[in-house]
Amino acid sequence: MNTPRDDTLALLLAMKNKMDDFFTASAAEASSFSTFITTPAKVNLGLKIVRRREDGYHEIRTVMEPISLVDTIFCEFTEAAADSFSLESPQMMDFAAADNLVVRAARKMVAAAHEQGVERRGHWHFWLEKRIPAGAGLGGGSSNAAGVLNLLKDFYELELTAAELNEMAVQLGADIPFFLRPELALVEGIGERLTPLPPGQRRYYLLVKPSFSINTGWAYAALNASAEKSSVEYDIGQFSRKSDKSNYLLENDFELPVMSAYPQITEIKAWLEQSPGALGALLSGSGSVVYAIYADLKSAIQAEAAARREWRDSDCDFFLARNL
Repeated sequence: MNTPRDDTLALLLAMKNKMDDFFTASAAEASSFSTFITTPAKVNLGLKIVRRREDGYHEIRTVMEPISLVDTIFCEFTEAAADSFSLESPQMMDFAAADNLVVRAARKMVAAAHEQGVERRGHWHFWLEKRIPAGAGLGGGSSNAAGVLNLLKDFYELELTAAELNEMAVQLGADIPFFLRPELALVEGIGERLTPLPPGQRRYYLLVKPSFSINTGWAYAALNASAEKSSVEYDIGQFSRKSDKSNYLLENDFELPVMSAYPQITEIKAWLEQSPGALGALLSGSGSVVYAIYADLKSAIQAEAAARREWRDSDCDFFLARNL
């Protein structure tokens, strides 16, 4: 029987083969192309707010880990006299396509291509299949944008250094640099300083999303208004250890204000912490998803089944994933 790991690796391998074909099949001569990319979610394994800067941005210290919950973006390019962009998503019917991070990332990379002397113009159409819930603290929109940046960089064969690409990403959003090369990493500053960490053990995640989403701007405003702040520094090295028996010390500065406003999140976290086999539970980012970590798939599957029974009348969504 295939495990989530097997299914994810098969999907990523298929995507890589598709991308290899895409960029080697006479890309310079053909008038149209189509391909797809998958973009993963992330969880925050602890999150500390270091300070609020004078420009209003917050510097953070967090460990991010990509997980196997992914969106899929089907991408089509057709040569035309002028650049244009369109986006459709069956899960996001009521949105302004021009404001979506997918289109904004595509516009930015096309502009960079023209600055480097690329004359090729055309229409980019994106079909976005969303599995990563929005307003959940999982970085779905940021991951979509990073995937499009990487795709168009390769398509136009642009000469961009890692620092230049990172700068383009952070201009679009604080989480986007992480997703340019998603791997277990310490993330600092406003999201632009990344330090890869040695991979640790296999981790399985049960993610529970309440029926509501949380606006990140609201969460930061609520954090600023909160008088109580924790000063405990969490152990970064714990996420790279190979031991599969120890509980994780997890802390997120957003939990106090978010849980005060949304009591159901407090209830979900308390339930997850007590589920058999759980090594820890935490709000991811500014929420609203709460996750629990398990060392083995069986425990995660059993916890999901129990969680669905416990919260069957709550309109919560449940996701099982593993670290990548």
